[in-house]
Amino acid sequence: MINALHSKYIIDGVPREVTPAGILASVMDKVPESPLPPQTILDETFDPAPGRINLDPSRLEEYLHAVLKASGSVSVPFAAPSTRNRVAAALIDSMWRSGNFALDDLHLTAKWCFDETRVGDMAAFYASVEAAADYIDTLRLSLRRVSCENGPFDVHFATPFSGAPLLVDDVLHPDPQSWIVYLPFDTSDYHLGNSLLSQALGLSGGLAPQVVDADYLMDCFEVVREFAQDGVLLSAATVSGGGLYAALGRMAAGGTGVCADISGVMRACGEKDPVRVLFGEVPGAVIQIRDLDFDYIDAEFLLQDVAYFPLGHPSSDGKLYLAYSAVSGIQTILDSLMQNAEGED
Repeated sequence: MINALHSKYIIDGVPREVTPAGILASVMDKVPESPLPPQTILDETFDPAPGRINLDPSRLEEYLHAVLKASGSVSVPFAAPSTRNRVAAALIDSMWRSGNFALDDLHLTAKWCFDETRVGDMAAFYASVEAAADYIDTLRLSLRRVSCENGPFDVHFATPFSGAPLLVDDVLHPDPQSWIVYLPFDTSDYHLGNSLLSQALGLSGGLAPQVVDADYLMDCFEVVREFAQDGVLLSAATVSGGGLYAALGRMAAGGTGVCADISGVMRACGEKDPVRVLFGEVPGAVIQIRDLDFDYIDAEFLLQDVAYFPLGHPSSDGKLYLAYSAVSGIQTILDSLMQNAEGED
């Protein structure tokens, strides 16, 4: 399988000038050698079906249940954006782990799975390698080890601290005054393409979050990692597979629930559909902080120019309560006044 790194590629009839090994050389000191001579691989790409995936907001509970029991993979048409998402998620996951490190101290390992006999897999592999190398290089990190295995197309990343003990609890504390705060680590729009929800429902096509703002991820990582090391965080979770709602669901698994309002997120990103905000897999984090630390984290986020969204507080009954509105209260009042004015003679 390693031979695929050193092979030449012709994709959609166009020869690629650089092999995957040549691409990875920009972020690796030594790409593993292949015992076999390089070959020429011909393949074609699969573009996702156009259009957005639209789902029913009245079925949020059903969608959450489907996501929490599902496991997903990277779909061939979404190889590039999903690869960047997996890199971001691996780095965010490391923030909750014990160890004396900052982002600059991390490196990554990668494992690609593909079926060389299946049309689209090798084109997806090439696109995934390109996306990984570019994103990792922009993050000013390195890739230390790669492996390739036979199987349905997928890619996984890890850091040296991926298996270290947790530094921060992954379930909510039952402090009713504490705050639950959401931070997207990328400026991408919310989409459902290749999301765990779309896979759980058997849906294909659509758009996926592009995850290209590496500089913003670095800013977010710096401040949140400092909070974790300084003991500011009561609990925390990575927002990745399943999106924001799945992260909240996993945090509530310890018996403490959530009263959350995502209206601020919807207005900030101009999104009217709560399903996309809740299940679109823009990489990010949910953190729980004490009420007395709120002003401190507010000042730190402003200093780093990091956007954050207070969602609400824990609930004592273990349930998830959700509120949302795409328009502000002021806008609702103004719209009402305008409608009344139009009705007058």
